[in-house]
Amino acid sequence: MPDTFFAADVHLGLDSSRRQQTFVDFLAHVSSRGGNLYLLGDFFDFWANNRAVLRSMLPVLERLRELSAAGAAVGFIYGNRDFLVPSATLEPFGITFLGEQADIVLGSQRVHVTHGYTLCLNDAPFLAYKRIMWPVFRMLDRLLPGAVANYLVRTLVLKSKDPGAQKQAPGTRFHFTRDAIEAHFKRGIDAVICGHTHAEESFSSGGRQFFALGSWDDTLGPYLVHRDGAFIRETFAAT
Repeated sequence: MPDTFFAADVHLGLDSSRRQQTFVDFLAHVSSRGGNLYLLGDFFDFWANNRAVLRSMLPVLERLRELSAAGAAVGFIYGNRDFLVPSATLEPFGITFLGEQADIVLGSQRVHVTHGYTLCLNDAPFLAYKRIMWPVFRMLDRLLPGAVANYLVRTLVLKSKDPGAQKQAPGTRFHFTRDAIEAHFKRGIDAVICGHTHAEESFSSGGRQFFALGSWDDTLGPYLVHRDGAFIRETFAAT
């Protein structure tokens, strides 16, 4: 069975050429292992229908297409930064759009993948913001010219990316709700994997596992790999 890699919160932006190169090098590593890859949200620092955004991401998207063309599965879960990415944009690059969350099978194990905010049930301000504003952003992204949509996303979505953070205790961002994770275990899920908080976290419960992945910077990328039936945390370092 090939290795399966998971990465979250890469945050590729218009001005992140160094990080793009680090991630392209990581894709070469994934390819060398004959591995599959799942991107668990906030892969892009933001997204809108502006052609400049797509054009700036082409070097990475083309490498993802090469990975897929070589036979790898490449799955994409959107996060709170890149929820406007349409499946029609990703499909030509061989990327499978999985929406907000999905269940996948790795050998005999059932795995639930999501960005992570669906597991932060106590972050009521963000969840209310998501429920009210995300449909509005999606409508504006379809209707407005690309340059205008791009401006709105950069000014509104990025500034409000953590609308619940100020309500929480100093030094913290989000807290995963244990009951929300355990609910997946109760329905037969063997592992839950996410990102979102930018902090690594894990626990086991009755032989079932939870993993929260850390965020990438320009030279280091934390990831999780499923190899020979086990999950292993690793970090990719730029050369």
